[in-house]
Amino acid sequence: MGTEPAGRAEQVEVVIVGAGPTGLTAALRLTQMGVRHVVLDAGPAPTQTSNAALVHASTLEILAELGAADELVEAGGKVNRIVMVDRGRVLARVGLTDVPSSFPFALGVPQSTTEEILLRRLNGPVRRGHRVTAVREDGDGYLVTGTAAGPDDPVPFEVRARYVIGADGSHSAVRSAIGLDFPGETYPSQFVLADVELGERPFGDDEATINLSARGVTVIGRLPGGTHRIIATVDPGSEVPQAPGRAYLDTVLSARGIDVRLAAAPVWSSRFRVHHRVADRFRSGGVFLAGDAAHVHSPAAGQGMNTGIADAYDLSTRLAAVLNGQAAEPVLDGYETERRAAALEVLRFTDRLTKLAMLSNPAARAARRALLGTGSRVRPLRHRVTLWITGLKRSPLRSDLPAVTPRRPEPAKP
Repeated sequence: MGTEPAGRAEQVEVVIVGAGPTGLTAALRLTQMGVRHVVLDAGPAPTQTSNAALVHASTLEILAELGAADELVEAGGKVNRIVMVDRGRVLARVGLTDVPSSFPFALGVPQSTTEEILLRRLNGPVRRGHRVTAVREDGDGYLVTGTAAGPDDPVPFEVRARYVIGADGSHSAVRSAIGLDFPGETYPSQFVLADVELGERPFGDDEATINLSARGVTVIGRLPGGTHRIIATVDPGSEVPQAPGRAYLDTVLSARGIDVRLAAAPVWSSRFRVHHRVADRFRSGGVFLAGDAAHVHSPAAGQGMNTGIADAYDLSTRLAAVLNGQAAEPVLDGYETERRAAALEVLRFTDRLTKLAMLSNPAARAARRALLGTGSRVRPLRHRVTLWITGLKRSPLRSDLPAVTPRRPEPAKP
């Protein structure tokens, strides 16, 4: 990155703050359309862990538009069914193979791999170690300021842009800078996350299972390379290690009647708490929020990263249409209308699903078994749930996005 002359900020059309899957998707779409932008990220390096590890059909369709889907599918493991189990008894199966998509499956793939592939397709720099501290109006655009990691002390930077995308996570500096509220709550339960190698298991490699018990919910799904992702809820008062080990995880599985044990120490594990929040607004003038900066919710059904990628594609397409002179400014209003509604729908559904899964009262659990058993046999209802889980119903590819074509490259200067 070059150094700008004193008193003159670098000028681009769009500043993207955050280089996770949401920010990288926006950058890749803007690159595709010929829009000048810069990506700033406070972290020193890309994500190194698996984090969000389920990619749904709607997201694969979006990534196909960006030329990244085939490589991701090759790197991941296909999930053809999601199975809900109550202490060994199958309550419901949600098949993904008959969805109306060219990607009739979900994909188990680490977030680190998703980011790596997006970065490779982007083929442009991400400015790491760039921490944004302020976003303020400046003429017909915005001045983004902060500090960049230097060899000794942080170095101030300034970038001026017509639009700003805050894709910088749940603790978004952009959201704070423009004063948008982030109302919501935190679930009382703790969550355990681990990538593990399992011994023999009573379910197929192409299945993800949601295991219900009075002790909590445990989700197990396959990742590439033979490892499996485990997500488990734990009572609020329980003592959970910061990095749960093999013995702890085996005890959790055993206590919940799940007939599988770890074959080795976890590859990676963590504990966390889950929030469900949606920003009051997704837009303030020319500043927009996307992904976790705009909404966070339960990991039920693996919707978080997928919803953020959809946000990014929708928003960057609208911005490109305006900047390329193919749509008027009011087309940007549709972003908040469409994507905030989608976020609220995801939050409501995942909240209901999480609370349903965490029932401990015996009578309520019996009613849940009856409800799920009956519902899974009703084809229209099963199809509706499948479309919801895959994200196809909410996909920006199925909405009224403006038509946009890449701008012609500027002729080379003599």
